[in-house]
Amino acid sequence: MPFFSSQSWSATAGASVLSMLIVGAVAFAAVRYVEWSSDANLARFMSQAEAATAVSVPILPVKGRTGCEQSNMPSVLSMPLE
Repeated sequence: MPFFSSQSWSATAGASVLSMLIVGAVAFAAVRYVEWSSDANLARFMSQAEAATAVSVPILPVKGRTGCEQSNMPSVLSMPLE
């Protein structure tokens, strides 16, 4: 039996095609799982965000002056140097 017989080539080609189909099916399943899980996580996040928005307290503006009271303190740079 020669090493490169036609039966050997057809068996090799069949095994190669079968292995490519298996790899393709596993890759397709992995991509579909990632899409499904990200869609499920996005839906869960959006439902929690909507629930948090419904019960949140409205933000009121701050009344009065904000920031540092610089006008009451003398500035070191405005004093004359002697």
